[in-house]
Amino acid sequence: MPDQTEGSSRRGRLTPERERELLEATLQLVVEVGYDRVTMADVARRTKSSTATLYRQWGSKGKLAVTALTMHMAERGYLPSGIDTGTLRGDLLALAGQGRENDPATESLFSIYHSILADEEAMAALRELVLDPIVAELRAIARRAVERGEIDAGNPAIGLIEHVFFGPLLTERFFQDRAATPALLGNVIDAVLLPALTSRQAAATG
Repeated sequence: MPDQTEGSSRRGRLTPERERELLEATLQLVVEVGYDRVTMADVARRTKSSTATLYRQWGSKGKLAVTALTMHMAERGYLPSGIDTGTLRGDLLALAGQGRENDPATESLFSIYHSILADEEAMAALRELVLDPIVAELRAIARRAVERGEIDAGNPAIGLIEHVFFGPLLTERFFQDRAATPALLGNVIDAVLLPALTSRQAAATG
């Protein structure tokens, strides 16, 4: 039976207001009971919607959940946007500092990572909405540092910057079952990433 609560949007795209309502409800459910226990039917009941509407708009539970979580992160400034402190170290620390500790919704994103690995649509959404913007910001930071003369353009460590930056996020989650803190990221930046990027010897032998 068609979902009457969607009104005229049943025949087209959801209004921005309705889409936001559905995403907020999804986020609340993921925080309340965990990603694995949330179903599309749960979201439909919470929002007086239909599973058909949800699948038509997002295609899968994974993509819906990732979209909801990244909306939350973007609104709170957890995703990169216009970082430019004037120094390589300042930029990297500013990017690391955009992660927030003790935020239930952001924690949920990492807690569902293992669950969405097999969901191609969810992984595509994660790359598009979360990972790609961070990688783009890291590369912009490196490019500006090269222009300022802080990094040699031929340094091979430039091509590894995202690997080192994301490393603590994954190792803390999978090996320690906890989120990487901005302080830990700062230590990795100072002890590993900056020395590799600013090493003239690495550039000369690369």
